[in-house]
Amino acid sequence: MYVIPSVDIKDGKCVKLIQGKIGSGKIISDDPVSVAIGWEREGAKLLHVVDLDGAFTGERKNWAIITQILSEVSIPVEVGGGIRSFDDVFQTLKAGARWAVIGTVAVEQPALLSELFSYVNPSQVILAIDTKGGRVVSRGWTVEGSESPTKLVERYQTISPSAFLYTNVEVEGKQLGIDFQTVKKLVSLTKIPIIYSGGISNLQDLVNLAQAGVAGAIVGSAFYAGKFSLKEAELIVEKAVG
Repeated sequence: MYVIPSVDIKDGKCVKLIQGKIGSGKIISDDPVSVAIGWEREGAKLLHVVDLDGAFTGERKNWAIITQILSEVSIPVEVGGGIRSFDDVFQTLKAGARWAVIGTVAVEQPALLSELFSYVNPSQVILAIDTKGGRVVSRGWTVEGSESPTKLVERYQTISPSAFLYTNVEVEGKQLGIDFQTVKKLVSLTKIPIIYSGGISNLQDLVNLAQAGVAGAIVGSAFYAGKFSLKEAELIVEKAVG
């Protein structure tokens, strides 16, 4: 299982929000590019970068910063936040992202997503499944839908995206523990890799995810709060699955 540091960008700064709410959380750094470079230097194998302004508004206001990150680091980067059109996907991949992370389109425009995969290799796309109260949400976690995460996985596994990224927004940034039962169920439903995000608070959370068969765990707040280091996380995951 990959341990994937997150770099969330809002108003040009690296931040961590609580439950995805605007105005919550705290500023980590005024220089997201330096944060990304720092993670590569610490040995990160992958990086998760999100334009939060893009997620909330659909307009990717931090694109210049993201392109700079993509040019400065050599490790694979998954980029999300406001990717809602063909042009957004093509631009993201052309800029050097290994994967474009798509959430809102997958929830609201399934026909558009199917058409997209006629032009883009599905292995370059990660489908984000964000939930509140057991239901999928979209548009920066503000619009609540009626589908469960399992239904979305069942619908899209035949188009074979690179992975499904599951986030329980209710525990995001709170470091209170993971939504283990749901992610375990998702892993059992599909052979497509599952990436988990939300609420990771300690090394045991990572062990549990790794032993459940999760392919990647995105860690943000716990890293920035100094709960454990990337090296500690990778070592304990290696022991858990090795």
